[in-house]
Amino acid sequence: MTSPDEIWILCDSRSAIQHLSDWTNVGDKTSVSILKNLKELSQQHEIYFQWIPSHIGLFGNDTADLLAKEGVTENLMSRRTLTFSEIFSKTKSLIQELWKTPPTHPWYNRQAPGGALSIKADRVVQTTISRLASGHIRGLSFNLGQKIYENCTKCNLVQATPDHLLFCAGLEREDIYSSPLLVYDFLRTLGLMDLV
Repeated sequence: MTSPDEIWILCDSRSAIQHLSDWTNVGDKTSVSILKNLKELSQQHEIYFQWIPSHIGLFGNDTADLLAKEGVTENLMSRRTLTFSEIFSKTKSLIQELWKTPPTHPWYNRQAPGGALSIKADRVVQTTISRLASGHIRGLSFNLGQKIYENCTKCNLVQATPDHLLFCAGLEREDIYSSPLLVYDFLRTLGLMDLV
């Protein structure tokens, strides 16, 4: 016989009891709510969980199992709030999927990093083309975190950014990777090598 200060919770789900007994790792909102209610009840009552194996002929057990199965198969729209750990887990798996998908940028599938280093030329040519491709040219300086380029020596109108140097030479950025020696020759012929 139980005393009025005891509460017995009979459950046929051993995993539910084990989940609640490991209360330090509970993160879902429903379980946290159950644990809060149990804590409040435990102030005035002793609470006991008892696992009851299902399908052993207890009166009403078969009906309870049938109702539980119906509840699972019903298509209910659940609008519950996600916990931090659920959001973190979903975000992490999404990021991992994005990480596995290779980029579609045209430069991603090149044979060598930067493309300019794969040319067969001396070190001066490779360095010049690499500087131009990366944007780290000699005419670049920084002042209070701002990029400042020297003026273009050919047109003296604007700053000699890598894109402007290519424009002055009548070239495009893609030419750096497709025809690096041609780019080098144009820059040398036009007298723009001091800026690169």
